[in-house]
Amino acid sequence: MLRRGNVLLLVLLLVQLVLLAISVLTSSGTEARPLEPILAGMTAADIDRMVFTDDLDNEITVARRDDGWVLPGADDFPVDGDKVEAILDKIAGMDTRRLLATNPANFARLEVQDNDFRRRINLESGDASAVLYLGGSGGADTVYVRRAGEDNVYLGLGLNSWELSTQISTWVDSSYVNVPQDDVLEITVQNAAGSFRFVRDGDSLTYTDLLEDEAFEDTKMPIILRNAAAIRLLEPLGLEALDEYELAEPQVTVQVRYRELVELEEPLAAEDDGEPAESAEAASEGETDLAEPVYMEATHALSFGAELEDGVVLKASDAEYYVLVRDTVFNAFNDLSRADLVKAPAAESEAIAESSE
Repeated sequence: MLRRGNVLLLVLLLVQLVLLAISVLTSSGTEARPLEPILAGMTAADIDRMVFTDDLDNEITVARRDDGWVLPGADDFPVDGDKVEAILDKIAGMDTRRLLATNPANFARLEVQDNDFRRRINLESGDASAVLYLGGSGGADTVYVRRAGEDNVYLGLGLNSWELSTQISTWVDSSYVNVPQDDVLEITVQNAAGSFRFVRDGDSLTYTDLLEDEAFEDTKMPIILRNAAAIRLLEPLGLEALDEYELAEPQVTVQVRYRELVELEEPLAAEDDGEPAESAEAASEGETDLAEPVYMEATHALSFGAELEDGVVLKASDAEYYVLVRDTVFNAFNDLSRADLVKAPAAESEAIAESSE
């Protein structure tokens, strides 16, 4: 016969077992929880604004307009809409299938805290909004994700935190100036040291202001040509010429004259007048003549302004937007001097070589 104390202990044990069973049934393991999007209440088509923030407080904001996605902070500079929509579909497609944690004590380890995360995403849809915290990864193309104000942390599939870059150049067409180098006919650089003009001579460009007994030192020419023909932006600044850009009196200007391919309309096919058709060889020759490229000359000017913390301000005369570019582009023209372009006389070169021995 059981004593009263033993009965009490048995009852307590049974209660603990019942509580344990309830805990298991309400965990992610065996409970048939309703499956729903992590971003419940919003669809990809609803979202019209997103802000991505990284763990260093860098952020980028994109917004939906009638003609696509843009950077509202840069006078609606166009963004790669396909890339934004692909990310948005991945975010909207994550669901509550894989619950990882419900205890805030785990947030730090998973990197989904309010003040410690890999990425924070603010999503807006009209008056509605939501915030997601993306943390570490549980494997390839997975990410720990938590919705702000909730304790549940899920394993999101098909996305990595690094895909939500806060570098603007990864979301836009960063090609700001793009002229084939072989089509550049003339470059004129004006900087604090003077004016330097280069014109095409056959397959290369040469410095025009050499004295009779001077020879061109062409080691700088590839750098000058490369930076005059192709420039990639770091960040679009907008459509307005702000005083802080210091472009009223640019530090450096570069004039680029180049040839531009003219796209001709397709010639109309000759009407069938009953006469015998030309031979295949003649027709082929005719097509070859019609296919000859036609060029016209064009010119644009590059004006370099203030040196800011993240780059140098640039405005191309044939572009709408003011942009930031790398200082290496600016330095290719700003540091240019006549001494870089003229070879030392032979006697002087020999003397320098002898002194170095």
